[in-house]
Amino acid sequence: MCDAATETAKTRDLIEKYQELVASGEHILSMIPMELVSNDDGEMVIDLPFDMLLAGPRGHLQGGVIATLADMVGGRLAMQNVSDNQIVVTTDLTVHYLSGIRSGVARAIGKVLRAGSSTRTIRVDIYDGVDGELAAACTLAFRVVTSG
Repeated sequence: MCDAATETAKTRDLIEKYQELVASGEHILSMIPMELVSNDDGEMVIDLPFDMLLAGPRGHLQGGVIATLADMVGGRLAMQNVSDNQIVVTTDLTVHYLSGIRSGVARAIGKVLRAGSSTRTIRVDIYDGVDGELAAACTLAFRVVTSG
């Protein structure tokens, strides 16, 4: 059995290792070619260039990639204004797939709906192209986890 101090130290070490892996570009999520378009006042816009390697059998962006894009945008927004010893973890992700994405880019626009001290709620809309049709409407919830 581990005491609380040992568990806290383990959690802190895991967070640091994860952050180092992402920063190095070697984490799988770092390999998704996302481009930050803007990040202002609780709203973030990220583009994901369409590539057939990310497509499903009908030629649209694969649904799991759409969910991952929503989680990445939501997570980045949820991480804003947390302390150095905190991270966020996804506790809920709902994706309403409305139409396929086939154009040159999937544009994700995320907005903070609520940023409390222990939970964050984010909405991410994903469009087929920069000025295209709404393809997926997503809501996400995050828990703020503190180590130490």
